[in-house]
Amino acid sequence: MGMLEGKVALVTGAGTGIGKCIATMFAAEGAKVVIAARRAEKLEETCALAPDAISWVRMDLTDEAERAAALDTVIARHGKLDVLVSNAGAQLWKSFADTSNDEIEEIYRTNLSSTVRFVKQAVPWLEMSKGNIVIISSTAGRYVLSPSQLLSVYGASKAGLNQFARAVAPELGPLDIRINAVAPGLTRGEYADEGVDTSNPDTQAWIRSVTPLGRIGEPADIARVVTFMASNMASWVTGQVIDASGGWQISGG
Repeated sequence: MGMLEGKVALVTGAGTGIGKCIATMFAAEGAKVVIAARRAEKLEETCALAPDAISWVRMDLTDEAERAAALDTVIARHGKLDVLVSNAGAQLWKSFADTSNDEIEEIYRTNLSSTVRFVKQAVPWLEMSKGNIVIISSTAGRYVLSPSQLLSVYGASKAGLNQFARAVAPELGPLDIRINAVAPGLTRGEYADEGVDTSNPDTQAWIRSVTPLGRIGEPADIARVVTFMASNMASWVTGQVIDASGGWQISGG
């Protein structure tokens, strides 16, 4: 029996990368999974990996009506919601001086305020199932590299999510809802590829020098941690931010 046998999960941003791997790992562990994102073709690619367990709904995280429709779709298909994984978000590798006001608003609206609002919308369903929430944060929300890796605005948005998870946990606990955040380090995927040329030997050497485990992360590295946090194995864990980074922040990263 899988770690998530009988569970129903909604995973956002699951068309590629970390979200895609979370969805397929959840399915392998026995969950029924609804995935949500903006690009239908990417969602269909994920569903094709486990068609009996994964279905999709199109959703723009910043649109309140689409968020509500995604939740309604989960209930219509499976009758309940046990796990919400909020993985969808926006990345920005840019110096603060060069970041426009519109870009600042987009990052905070997508990563912080829309995610918080989505959690609020999901709470009534999670209360019924005594479910849990896993927010995908970032080590950029707690640690700062020097020289700068151009993540000031993005990092601050993730720091907000970290504090939200900690601060709201005491309010959700009496409802039998757990909430935690998983903070990836540099992990292969669309966003990392946009900001870091991991094929460059100098970059590879830098990653090894600041990461005790000596490599860039893979989506499966994050998905394993999320699967544990979403399962009953973590039933005594809430309000925590769990780094999944190969340990780079303990070695001067």
